[in-house]
Amino acid sequence: MQRSRSQVLFSFLPQAVFRHEDRLFGQVSTVDGTRVSALNESVVYEEISAYLQMWDDDARLDLPLPTVDRRREYTILSPETVRWEVYPLVFECTRRSCGRVRSFREARDIVRSPRCSHCGGGLRQLRFYNAHNCGRTQPLFVAKCSTHGWDHITFDDTGSFTTATWRCRGQGCNNAVVRQTNQSPCTCERYPGADGVVRMRAHTLDDSRAYTPHYIDLVNIDSSVFQDYQKHPSRAQIALAHHLGLISSIREGITQANASSGGTRSSPAEWAAKEAMYREMGLGDSEIAVLRASSGPADSGLAAVDVSQAVLDTVAGRRQVYERAAVYDPNEVQRFTLADQRASAAARNDPAVVQVLDKAETLAKTMGLAEVAVSWEFPIAKVVFGYTRESPVPGDSNLRGFRHQAHHEGKHPVYAVETETEAVLVTLDALAVCDFLVSRGELASLPATEEDAKRKLLEVFAIADADPVPAATVTALVHTLSHLMLLGLDDGQVGFSESSLAEWLVPETLTFAVYANSLKEFTLGALWTLLSSRAAAWLSGVVTRSVRCENDPLCYQENPRACERCTFITFGCPEFNADLDRRVLSSFFQHRGVLAAI
Repeated sequence: MQRSRSQVLFSFLPQAVFRHEDRLFGQVSTVDGTRVSALNESVVYEEISAYLQMWDDDARLDLPLPTVDRRREYTILSPETVRWEVYPLVFECTRRSCGRVRSFREARDIVRSPRCSHCGGGLRQLRFYNAHNCGRTQPLFVAKCSTHGWDHITFDDTGSFTTATWRCRGQGCNNAVVRQTNQSPCTCERYPGADGVVRMRAHTLDDSRAYTPHYIDLVNIDSSVFQDYQKHPSRAQIALAHHLGLISSIREGITQANASSGGTRSSPAEWAAKEAMYREMGLGDSEIAVLRASSGPADSGLAAVDVSQAVLDTVAGRRQVYERAAVYDPNEVQRFTLADQRASAAARNDPAVVQVLDKAETLAKTMGLAEVAVSWEFPIAKVVFGYTRESPVPGDSNLRGFRHQAHHEGKHPVYAVETETEAVLVTLDALAVCDFLVSRGELASLPATEEDAKRKLLEVFAIADADPVPAATVTALVHTLSHLMLLGLDDGQVGFSESSLAEWLVPETLTFAVYANSLKEFTLGALWTLLSSRAAAWLSGVVTRSVRCENDPLCYQENPRACERCTFITFGCPEFNADLDRRVLSSFFQHRGVLAAI
């Protein structure tokens, strides 16, 4: 069976159960493809290794840490060809008057005997199978009649596994109940239920909860500057300098870092003490100015970053943070903002569009958004390396790899698709967020400038282990807004469904992207149209979604306030719908006065 590369990543990875167009269900055995060479393998393996370390060693199966000395055991492939087997091999007669269940040992046995052995009717698969957090699956257990064995067993499907029953239509049994359905025990002896018993859970064959692929999203810019930047020892300082507006491009940052003599400059406080000493020594203003230029606090460039070592170590070192500088570098990724669109409309003397964009800009500012932009060339790579069943959370499940002894030379396959796609890029106003934290008592005072506010928020994330509340509030704010903006695109007017979109999150810099998750090498231009003509309506809908849910009042009473009807998305959340709370976002909007403005 062959599928597009993006389809394989989402629905047809090894051991996934899926519906085939021939009305059969199957389980993927292997996925083959060509080797990918367009990714920075060092970065890929570093990120996979960091991800895998969230699981205990005995909860990672066929997934050794891809450290430098073990990377030869891995291979990165572009998924192209899917091989699968019919699964499960438990069938029932399609005639309602019969319905007898029949199990097969191998798929070839179905070919030899494709009809009901009792009445000659057609056969169809039973729609349930069992799965467990350890990763094991097995077909539905078929009950046995003490008189007739399995010859006349039927499955009374009531629509719910817990109320379904096994019955016997043999002579004398007269469709009597043989036994209730029950969840099969699992021999792994791990992940017991609430009653302390380790058992598998029954799922319908198309239930996505029984299989969750684990992946990382990487920014993958094909330029020598970006490649040098990824490997540069000063990339953390460059990322922060760009975020703080101290440099205009990552190339400028690399140039400054390479030209640096290695000397240190005084902080503002240190310089104030030195300047006082110089004046006591009788130095004049011109002499002090020369000294300040060489060793005083810098006003721009890498030397002016001036953040704590904790920010450099724990925040700026995160891949998404240094990727953000490249994404927001117009030399690397072109983007068009609401302001750009308005200027373009004004230049072509289109007052109607100018009026629409003025309204959108005003609403965005009121919502606390510093920038809303669109890119046609958002460079994303999705890399999938394993899967879990039942729960994607470390400690609640085993994380399994895709290795197959007879394929890929016995190596551990990692599947990757890279492309440039459409994306909406959003950054919140740092002063607005700090003001919100002050109002909640989570920040002592409001910084004086936007740059100071950005520095303060970086420090908030740097000390999150000791004081987690402010960082959690900011994360929930950014993440929830991202989900509601993504869900707001699924309105039938821009050509995207919720399941075809994904997000890229950098909460430390108040940034996120919502991008087309089809991973195809073309774009529709739908997001460009959205920004040009429907941005105000889209943003208004986001505000409304923050205070309303179809599950209210139940969802309203939950803490956190988030559910499948208001904030959860199906495939595109790298955090599996964690850290979401409409309560935080609606409070932010209320503090900004947005609710009264729409």
